[in-house]
Amino acid sequence: MVPTAGHVLRSYLPRSATFVHTTLRHQRGYRPVVLAGRLENAAEFPVEHLVELAAPGSPLPTRLARRAAALAARAPGVWEHRIRVEAERHGCALLHAHFGYGAPPALHAAERDGIPLLTTFYGNDLALPAREPAWREAYDRLFEVGRLFLCEGPAMREHLVSIGAPATQVRVVRIGLDLEQFPFAPRPRGERIVFGQACRFVEKKGVDLTLRAFAAALPRLGDAELLLVGDGPEAERLRALASDLGLGDAVRFHGMVSHAEYRDLLASIDVCVQPSRTAADGDTEGGAPTVLLEMQAAGVPVIATSHADIPAVVARPDELAAEEDVESLAAAMEREAALGEPERAERAEAGRALVEQAHDARVVAAGLERLYDEAAP
Repeated sequence: MVPTAGHVLRSYLPRSATFVHTTLRHQRGYRPVVLAGRLENAAEFPVEHLVELAAPGSPLPTRLARRAAALAARAPGVWEHRIRVEAERHGCALLHAHFGYGAPPALHAAERDGIPLLTTFYGNDLALPAREPAWREAYDRLFEVGRLFLCEGPAMREHLVSIGAPATQVRVVRIGLDLEQFPFAPRPRGERIVFGQACRFVEKKGVDLTLRAFAAALPRLGDAELLLVGDGPEAERLRALASDLGLGDAVRFHGMVSHAEYRDLLASIDVCVQPSRTAADGDTEGGAPTVLLEMQAAGVPVIATSHADIPAVVARPDELAAEEDVESLAAAMEREAALGEPERAERAEAGRALVEQAHDARVVAAGLERLYDEAAP
């Protein structure tokens, strides 16, 4: 009989966390059951076994997440109780919390019922202890009770250990990509070169740096366009910046799209730009944006910064710009625009090869299940 893994999330599923769905779809040795505080985009990312822990439309998950952080799961509430009940009902051999802030409500089941708890950290969850003392207490408890702590790369591993995770219990699990969803399709460049960035519009993504670099390089790019896909709290400021820089019709804000629409848009992008940085509040990529893997898999070369684990996921880490270095980003745009067809093809193939070798979702899922076996023998 195939054992069951309970996947605990505050919300299932933000479009910025598609890698979770990829993991669930490729598990074969364990039957995944999703235990989510609330649902969003669930129809877009279907799973066979999905449990909503709060009534639809209720603000309960956010409130309980704050409470779980403050109490470090010492006094269980409704959400913690529901996780225990559903874990028992589905016969979960282990619980896998996705994001550090989703783990405290699962601690009650781990302590009371002895269910092994694994937690995967993805980025902004690493900054919580520095920002809020209550999360420091919650993470201290998590690091005492949890069985394994997972992250996507060496820089993230170092950060995770620095905030208290036991080094002997930290494992690196690369982000997996469904290569069938991102077929390799390098495209001959037309008269116009299109640079693209797809992300949430938040400080750490560096969209303002992309705009400034594009504005600096534009006089030497020839016919060029910048396509920005996404939305977020900085959207209005970024539109104003584009106007101030005089970019006019050379920049296009496409807005938020579904994951399927995003994959279709890749065909119109010649070069991906992702100048990630550490935000003022300490938020970082933690690991590296999944979009870098998706773009390279599809044959799109990337321009990025040497931030967090980005050097570990790009084909040419020696070409990465320093954080905040607009001049180097602009120079990289000019370099990409000047490349001939053979060079473009070679760079596209190198990116695809890296993704195939280290990020095939089937291989990543099998490795994750070996860690499940380690945690729940």
